[in-house]
Amino acid sequence: MLEQPSPSNEHVRTARCFRYNKPVMEIKKLEVGSLSTNCYLIYSKGETGIIDPGGDPGKILKNLNFREPNGNRDHGKLEPKVKWIVATHFHWDHVNALPKLVKELNADFFISKNDHDLYQKDNNSYIEPKKLLTENCSIKLGSANLQVWETSGHSPGSITLAELDEKKLFVGDLIFAGGFGRTDLPGGSAKDLRQSLARLVKLEGNWTIFPGHGPTTDLQAELDHSPLLQGLVQNG
Repeated sequence: MLEQPSPSNEHVRTARCFRYNKPVMEIKKLEVGSLSTNCYLIYSKGETGIIDPGGDPGKILKNLNFREPNGNRDHGKLEPKVKWIVATHFHWDHVNALPKLVKELNADFFISKNDHDLYQKDNNSYIEPKKLLTENCSIKLGSANLQVWETSGHSPGSITLAELDEKKLFVGDLIFAGGFGRTDLPGGSAKDLRQSLARLVKLEGNWTIFPGHGPTTDLQAELDHSPLLQGLVQNG
């Protein structure tokens, strides 16, 4: 066997000085429920958050990056602990797995103040929110800080969760790759949707968009292909 030469001191110093820039949060996307809703599992500094658990609670639980300290299989005691679950709006295809997950994980549930009454009325398995979200309040997770933006239109209380440092937007059903949310459902408003989209097109830089259905996209790609968004830019 040939002996491998040892690295020079210069190489060692270089290796020791090299650093990876890790993202503020890791994101795992799952398609759940009969309408293939995008459920997002968010990880940051040992904490976990769940956005839009629209169905298949068993699938969501299976995909959480849990460790089992001392062989304990009680989901509520596994690590990293799920800190919160957020619904971007009240529609059933974004909340159907809530009862099972809240029971299993003992996690806090958040929803918009402006969607709360419709959520309570529209869902047979109502879960009392720990907090009702409003414009510019923050949701913390590890080293990540998600800012709440009220982006109504698809529903009265639709929200976007914005991670400002890395320009990431969890938009629910506001905007998709190549399309926009419906406004013909109870509480929907085409006027409000346009106003919410006008807010997005004013953002500086390119933002990654994590929609409630379909593939991940980015703001620039949607601006390049959407006459509606282009018109909103021109109208200021």
